[in-house]
Amino acid sequence: MDDSTAVRGAVRRVVEAKTRLTVCDEASDGLSAIQKATNVGCDLVLLDINMPGLSGIETASALRLALPNTKIVGFSVLAKELGEQLVAQKKFDAVLSKLHGIMKLVETLKSLIPPVGETNTS
Repeated sequence: MDDSTAVRGAVRRVVEAKTRLTVCDEASDGLSAIQKATNVGCDLVLLDINMPGLSGIETASALRLALPNTKIVGFSVLAKELGEQLVAQKKFDAVLSKLHGIMKLVETLKSLIPPVGETNTS
């Protein structure tokens, strides 16, 4: 989920090229993200924290209730200010800054959702 079509497209292209993950859908707002994730039953949801309307934080809280086993990753310019707190509160499994780049995101996604047949040792 990101309100920027360009960001969503770039993330989708890189994630699908650099991981074995399949992007199930995209959403530009929190309500759509909740509806789409619960309909599909996603293993992982990537959320921007700062969104108009329903924020990424509010979306993550709703997803935790609806999909308790789904990994939730925040990808936002606000990661430095809020990341540790959101992970400690168990709202997100990881929060990364967009400023650290997409390859750091790819590395984190791979650690949260290992390929079939491998286990996560973290």
